[in-house]
Amino acid sequence: MKRIAIILLMLSAFTTWAQDIEQGSLWYNGALVYNATLAEGGRVILASTVEGEELEFMLVPVKGEPGTYTIAEGPNDAMMVEEVGHTVRLIQQEDLNILCFYDTKDTLYKLMTCTREEDNQKLNVETWMTMLRGDYTMTDGTRVTIDWNKALVGGTYVPIEAMTFNGHTTGILRIDGEGTPLNGCMEVQFIKGGLCLYPVGFDEYEFPHRLLTESFTLTESNPNYGCYDYVSNTLLHGSELNYYDKPTLRLMRNSILARRGYVFQSKDLKEYFGKEPWYRPAESNDEIKLSLLEQLNIELIKHREATYDNEV
Repeated sequence: MKRIAIILLMLSAFTTWAQDIEQGSLWYNGALVYNATLAEGGRVILASTVEGEELEFMLVPVKGEPGTYTIAEGPNDAMMVEEVGHTVRLIQQEDLNILCFYDTKDTLYKLMTCTREEDNQKLNVETWMTMLRGDYTMTDGTRVTIDWNKALVGGTYVPIEAMTFNGHTTGILRIDGEGTPLNGCMEVQFIKGGLCLYPVGFDEYEFPHRLLTESFTLTESNPNYGCYDYVSNTLLHGSELNYYDKPTLRLMRNSILARRGYVFQSKDLKEYFGKEPWYRPAESNDEIKLSLLEQLNIELIKHREATYDNEV
């Protein structure tokens, strides 16, 4: 792991290529879109609104460190949503335009990505569906492919929809699959190697509750990509990781290395990835190079693993 660790330590150097945050630019944190307003002295005010509540915080430039800021309270007496004194670095490289948030120990814990989309709900649904998409097999052998707005269930295409509340995904998937094994509203739980779907109903106030009926286990079954493929090619924000338990997070993190051919020393990882048809071990780990996206995702997952027990 020495070679990979050295690469990860180079992250701070990426700020060398950082330019300025633009007036009116939009930044998405995995839940909300913030609007950037430039202020005196190179300060940047980031503001958003959720359920009528104004949220904001301010980025104060660090002298002599281009693209680096510290977090401070905003000037408009809105709700403060970030930790004062934490560091934010603007990184613009490898087609990424992002704000990286670091705690007092200089550990990366969240990202904001620059976007042109103002609709929180649209971005939240896209983020959640990215996590769900894939090829699965049910315990009875039925093949299921989940796509953006439809699913192929046992050879039948059916419409699907991520249910939302106040612009946020609820963890419930509506499947119009009459005549197939999957039909109705299902609460999604992410499990090792796939998903578990629990049928839900709604009370008179439209609050969901699990029904006392059979749940459905879907095991990822794409031989070309495997589970957690999206963490190797889709930049995380950090909040997505709250859906997974600690053992699964470890597999997700190491799946990034596995796709690069990393040769594992841990017996369980060697056995787990050795069974995957897509895994091709490299001749030497010294030859492995990770993209910036992969490095950032690994750091975010490592942070979530480290804080999992306390937060749970």
